[in-house]
Amino acid sequence: MSGRNIRRVSAATAVAVAAGFAVTVGAGVADAASKSVTWTAGHAKFTRTISDVNPSEGDIITSKTKFERTFGGTVEYITKVKDVHPECWTLQRAYLGEIKPANELVIDLDRPDFAQVKSPGPQDWAVFPNISPKSRTFTFQYRVERDCDRNVPLMTTLNYSHTLGTSNYKDKGPAVTVKLNNSSTDLAVPSNAQVGRTVPLKVTVRSGVGRAEEGDTVEFYDGTRKIGSTRVNRVGEGVLEWTPDTAGDRSLSAKFLQTPHSNGSQSSVQAVQVSPAPDAETSTVLLGPATAPTGAEVIFGAQVSPASEGGTVQFRDGDTDLGTPVPVAEDGKASITRTFDSEGTHDITAVYSGAPGYSGSAAEVVTVTVVDAVGGPDDGDGGTGSPGNIFGS
Repeated sequence: MSGRNIRRVSAATAVAVAAGFAVTVGAGVADAASKSVTWTAGHAKFTRTISDVNPSEGDIITSKTKFERTFGGTVEYITKVKDVHPECWTLQRAYLGEIKPANELVIDLDRPDFAQVKSPGPQDWAVFPNISPKSRTFTFQYRVERDCDRNVPLMTTLNYSHTLGTSNYKDKGPAVTVKLNNSSTDLAVPSNAQVGRTVPLKVTVRSGVGRAEEGDTVEFYDGTRKIGSTRVNRVGEGVLEWTPDTAGDRSLSAKFLQTPHSNGSQSSVQAVQVSPAPDAETSTVLLGPATAPTGAEVIFGAQVSPASEGGTVQFRDGDTDLGTPVPVAEDGKASITRTFDSEGTHDITAVYSGAPGYSGSAAEVVTVTVVDAVGGPDDGDGGTGSPGNIFGS
């Protein structure tokens, strides 16, 4: 069997073929669209039938040619039959007559563009015009491969040799148009999405009898808003690293774009709850004098870090609030002015309320000793200060 290069079908398919069933993979038997063409040349009549002229990738299709002699002609002995087919088909088997193991033929030549069988003897394949056998039927089975062009006619035809000469027929057909693969897209999303945190959106694309081509594009959507795209790898998988920018419910989906070989497809919508980003931790520092005279205005200032956009600071003397909460300025500062009427010690603190995206915090206690204004504070005790020098400027 020199020159024979045949890729066999699976064991299950081979059983079905041997039993005489029309076998297809992908589109299915019910979808097969058989077509025949007939022509004559002298006293020869030919009928070619393709079992499915609109197959899908992976389908097993048959190319069957019936040879007949019309009345008045002479006997013809067929010596070679060359079945011409698209180069993207892979030969499986060939038969003389019915499709059954006993009728399987040895392939004389298997090329990308045709398959050829040869008569065992010079008079073994006789066709008579008026006695049996009045016809011979040759069947070739092929698998439709992934590299077939889609939605364009692919021509088939027949050439053969016989005792009356050689006959070559160009573009007799039937032509075959391979369908675009149907595809499916699956999206997997994490359950712990959070604002500002990058999470992987994983997609798997199946196309025809296998996976999508490496490099095919998948787009990702949040509702109707496109949030990114990626290209799948050689096993049809891709990942988009997604960083949500707002909290709330999300409706995520993935869309596989149509290619020259496959129809596009879209995943089911995945509901995702995006939680707010964790609040940034803050620290609050209280600035104020260590001593103060009675009856004098004393300024206490608080510095919140990092500077937040919003929030208030409540100054306290022990458990007693000193006035109402003071809004924090853009630079994170807040201050109050306090006058003490009597001598003694006071534990002053400042409590930051927090703001969207920022946690609250409390300053360490600053103990202020209030002395009688008659004696006055000692030099170096800090004095009453001013808003400027309380904040270090």
